[in-house]
Amino acid sequence: MELYLNSTWTERYGNAYYVAEAIAWSGNGNHATIYATGSTAEEADSKLLGAVRELKLVPQAMTKVEPTT
Repeated sequence: MELYLNSTWTERYGNAYYVAEAIAWSGNGNHATIYATGSTAEEADSKLLGAVRELKLVPQAMTKVEPTT
């Protein structure tokens, strides 16, 4: 299974909040999407990283979601 996190996926919805997204994809074609919201993009990314840490999908040492090219 592969986990994809990318801070450039964080988007603003209306004037109210930002949504950060992570996608887990398996070799069998199964996938799951995890969302987190925040009042800023940084808050949404931080909450998302906390959630995937709790699920033990990323190391505890990971400090932020980085943009990828």
